[in-house]
Amino acid sequence: MKRTSVRRAGVVALALSSLMTVGATAQADARLASSCGLSFCLYEHDDYAGAEQEFLFTSNNTCANVTTLNNKASSMRNPSAGRIQFYNNANCSGSYGYAAAPGSSDSDLTNNGFDNKTSSVKRVSP
Repeated sequence: MKRTSVRRAGVVALALSSLMTVGATAQADARLASSCGLSFCLYEHDDYAGAEQEFLFTSNNTCANVTTLNNKASSMRNPSAGRIQFYNNANCSGSYGYAAAPGSSDSDLTNNGFDNKTSSVKRVSP
């Protein structure tokens, strides 16, 4: 009887740990799958987490103010064919402080000195 109970407890523990592992994997995959198709996206937190603001530029030399994540962006994805310049001021005024190459991503804007500083972005030709 004791042996059967221990065996059942072991099976239950194994099943629960399997479920937790599958859940964590699904969660990580969902985070990596971004709605950021061919546009440019900013994310509130490092590693593409938190709120997302998406920008769809139809031509080069187009400026867009950051609204939802103004001075809050900590990571970015640029799957577009254009280079994206980051500005500390609205309306892309002043000089840009960081530029994202076409087809690039950055999971932590701290290393570029632009974490929580972006107020506007501009797409330019590469």
